Amino acid sequence: MTMRKIIALIFSPIFLAVMIFSPKAQAEVKIKWLGQSCFLLTSPAGAKILIDPYSPDLGYPMRSVSADVVLITHEHFDHNYFRMASGNPKVIHGINPATGEFNQIDEKFQDVRIYTIHSYHYEKEADQHRGPNAIMVLEMPGLRLAHLGDLGRLLTTDQVKKIGNIDCLMIPVGGVYTITAEQASQVVEQLKPKLIFPMHYKTDAIKLALDPVDKFLAGKNNIQRIKGNEFVIKSIPQTPQIIVLDWK
Repeated sequence: MTMRKIIALIFSPIFLAVMIFSPKAQAEVKIKWLGQSCFLLTSPAGAKILIDPYSPDLGYPMRSVSADVVLITHEHFDHNYFRMASGNPKVIHGINPATGEFNQIDEKFQDVRIYTIHSYHYEKEADQHRGPNAIMVLEMPGLRLAHLGDLGRLLTTDQVKKIGNIDCLMIPVGGVYTITAEQASQVVEQLKPKLIFPMHYKTDAIKLALDPVDKFLAGKNNIQRIKGNEFVIKSIPQTPQIIVLDWK
């Protein structure tokens, strides 16, 4: 092939379309939603990360989940029930259970880097008894993910910078104890992820009075309602997608 033909191919519409619109390839990451803010992630190397396991008192059926690491964003009963994990996992507390203070964490487990960012569970001073909240950022081959825990207010410029560019976002949308559905939409705009997983909202199992996910979804496009509670990330889409999982 001559140099002229190579240059013509590079600048052809088909070649440019592939370069611009092809999703980012990566190793598979498995995500399972267990209800509320609880997810089980399986990294490309097979590391199982359980985030924010809940107490049986929440209303969901109790599960026993095999996990290598348990991440707890804050010490409330619907986020810190590490006994859900079977075996002898490493438990990482974003908030110190003894002092209630934020834990600055930056650790590596197999192919996953985990670090925390300080945030608050409340917006109004009257609710400051809810305390701090740790945003969990996970980096693994081909994917950067943020789990916002019970975020209580919009992100600051500094928090956005520390979180960085993320592919996947797990965000509370049920309001009452966290950011509202409207604020959640604003946080999505702040972070601009490609895959958005709503969490911490009203379902048929939960006892807490939260808003349903539909309040967050209203007026939005690119919504995927998945039958079941598992989603496998094989590539990162160019257009943001909202992934709504069932807890069952």
